[in-house]
Amino acid sequence: MKLRVITGTLAGGLFVAVMAVGSVPFTLLSAAIAVICYMELAALKKLPLLSPGVLMGAFCVAGIVLGTLLPSEDAFGLLFIKLLAALVLLFVGTTVFSKNRFHFEQAAYLLMSVFYIGFSYHLLVHVRLSSFSLAFFVLVIIWAADSGAYFIGRRWGRHKLAPKISPKKTKEGAVGALFTALIAAVLFQFVLRDPIFPSWWLLLLVTLLIATFGQLGDLGESALKRYYGVKDSGNILPGHGGLLDRFDSLIFVLPILYLIGVIN
Repeated sequence: MKLRVITGTLAGGLFVAVMAVGSVPFTLLSAAIAVICYMELAALKKLPLLSPGVLMGAFCVAGIVLGTLLPSEDAFGLLFIKLLAALVLLFVGTTVFSKNRFHFEQAAYLLMSVFYIGFSYHLLVHVRLSSFSLAFFVLVIIWAADSGAYFIGRRWGRHKLAPKISPKKTKEGAVGALFTALIAAVLFQFVLRDPIFPSWWLLLLVTLLIATFGQLGDLGESALKRYYGVKDSGNILPGHGGLLDRFDSLIFVLPILYLIGVIN
């Protein structure tokens, strides 16, 4: 527990500090984290990390995140389509020249990983470049929900939430996540004073969406790890596991916020 708290505090503090700087430093950090998360996904499937297919995907993930620095969304959209199209063709070509040692199912897994990780971290950088307050708000709500689920679940959890996917998660913890997220949102707004959203109702609604879908993203990664028989996605963060273990909620939440128009 102590190691988990210390690691989380130091890593979270460093991440927020670079986020506050923004611009190129935060974009580079986000691209690096995105590539590591992608590599952890590849490792879950036991794909060689230095194989051509995995490396091509890593290059595309970095390109998608760094593309945030392009002067317009139109320019990024064109880059995004070209990168994915090129990756599909390269993957198919690799299946031929590798004589199916790299096969279509692996290519599909990596392509989905590139899109899922790359697009989410692109959105993270995009939000930060548009509004530090909104980006920080999303992080605070996810961290508050995660902490609430963990501590309330440990203290009062009795009923399993998804025992076949994540045996330690409880329904009480899930409710606790929503409760602590709402408290964090109210405190955040009082401290900030300058409203992020035009009304309190919208603030609370977005908070509940972030806390709910954040837990779904966490469960989604747990399901993937259970399917491949892995406890943690990596060991880069002592007491926490891999970067994918720490950012799974954020990776899932950002596209949701984009789809409902919170992120433009």
